Amino acid sequence: MDNLATVSTEAEEFATIARMLTYIRDSARQLDASALEYCIEMAMKAVTSELRSRDDTPSAEFEMVLRQLQ
Repeated sequence: MDNLATVSTEAEEFATIARMLTYIRDSARQLDASALEYCIEMAMKAVTSELRSRDDTPSAEFEMVLRQLQ
């Protein structure tokens, strides 16, 4: 049971990180900070790859996070 809770918590943490990165990226765009935006895009790709590689992330939650990343 603890293992399942840990997996769920990790998926939620990655989803939270993805949302934060999306907000930061959008702020960088508004400030016309292309170098910062590029770095954030790379971080977002890493989070997306991690979410895709996980079998424990519910598909509905995963799709929501991916839409937010775009």
